Amino acid sequence: MSPPVDRNAIRNAPANVAIVDAARIVIAERGLAGMSLRTVADQAEMSVGSISYRIGDRAALVAAVIDRELALADAAAQAFLARLDGIEPVTAGLLPDLVGAWLDLTAGEQRISAIVTCELALFASRMPDAVPDVPRLLDRSAALWRSMLQAVPDGDRLADTIHAYCLDERPFSIALGDMADYRLLRQSTIRALLRDPTEAPAPAASQWHMALVDRLAGPSADALDAADIIPQGAKAVLADHIADLIVADGVGALSHRAVAQASGMAASSVAHHFPTHRDIVFGGVEAIYRRMRADIRASNGTAPGSGTIIQLTHESALLANRNPAFLPFAIDMRRRRAENVHGQVAQWIGVPVDDDRARVQAIVMALIGHSLEILARGALAEPLPDMSRHFSRTEQSY
Repeated sequence: MSPPVDRNAIRNAPANVAIVDAARIVIAERGLAGMSLRTVADQAEMSVGSISYRIGDRAALVAAVIDRELALADAAAQAFLARLDGIEPVTAGLLPDLVGAWLDLTAGEQRISAIVTCELALFASRMPDAVPDVPRLLDRSAALWRSMLQAVPDGDRLADTIHAYCLDERPFSIALGDMADYRLLRQSTIRALLRDPTEAPAPAASQWHMALVDRLAGPSADALDAADIIPQGAKAVLADHIADLIVADGVGALSHRAVAQASGMAASSVAHHFPTHRDIVFGGVEAIYRRMRADIRASNGTAPGSGTIIQLTHESALLANRNPAFLPFAIDMRRRRAENVHGQVAQWIGVPVDDDRARVQAIVMALIGHSLEILARGALAEPLPDMSRHFSRTEQSY
């Protein structure tokens, strides 16, 4: 009788890295939902049976992808840290530049890994038990900044703050990194995040930040126009059904047929009100945002259900990366990142409303990134007030 097949040995054979890398490319191009043994076989130019024999089923392939990303993350971190060459980045004033450069790397030479990690984190935020190794991948990102800042007082907290901010910013850097105004807005946000919390911003810096927010209103005009139109009648009912589908299964679950089944209406009726897939997504997203705004008003800013918004914004940025038709919406989500809660967050951290919009935006983004990670680890996201104390001007500065 033949000895049993050692699948781990087969899976880890150097020749099979090509299969795993083909899976990573598929995820980057089609999303995690679009990865199957068939799509990977097409990308790798081999049979499904060969992949099944060498790697296993789809779950085994996802696990192999995570292992590959862990190895790549370690190599990337070592290469990035080597650039410091013994220099302490906070004392040298280099930290904002390093954070911006790291995000540029994720949108450039590390783009596939960055998208794969975003897709895995998003999937884990909905089904953490299905991908239990994702927290290990997220830990690698935090470890980079902890290693860089180990000599800094309270360096672990600063590292975790940067990690959380980058987790939220990363999909936008991937989708919008070619836009000069976005890159300038991002750098303004990074500087605000890392500024001594006891220091008020220069008035000109605040004006500059908000001018960038306003400049991005042009490229996001399609999304703004969609947001201004509140549907009525059957279209409003359909929009709510679309929102429910997004909350339950994500944007990837949307189609005219799926909305028709969920609403009990004919697919032709759905197509009448929402002619394209893009229209369906916009309709559902705006319905979710209207719910969020109503929740914020009713709950004095604690934003119940914010986990859905966290997932939605990341998914929309990733969708824009695959389909340029969604770029206006991704731009709009990024430019108004703190719009709905800036008043409450300013109050929590002890700054006058509208006095430091860049810092409020940076804090909100770090909070969103933190909450996404908590969801990916299988827990409920913490309410914003419980986290805001870490960014108060009364706290010890970095």
